[in-house]
Amino acid sequence: MDKRFKPLSPAEELQARRTLAEELAAEPAMPVPAVIRKIRMSLRLTIAEYARLCGVSARTLQDIEREVSSPSLSTADKLLRPIGMSVGAVQKPLQYQ
Repeated sequence: MDKRFKPLSPAEELQARRTLAEELAAEPAMPVPAVIRKIRMSLRLTIAEYARLCGVSARTLQDIEREVSSPSLSTADKLLRPIGMSVGAVQKPLQYQ
């Protein structure tokens, strides 16, 4: 756990995860790097900790979060797995000019 934060009680952690799920459900078209960063920050994990949890290198995770590189589908799936999500496609809302 990121040492900048005070550890959460089990009830607080459960509430944080519920809030995260609601926020992600409200914005289904959010870009993958933003989703991954939001997940990691909500779980209060450092880049190295989250990378280890997901089975990817810390450098790969850092580059994806900074949008320096795009994740492959398998890497994106690994990064979403800790909260029970998987890669999918959603239709963008129509924009009228």
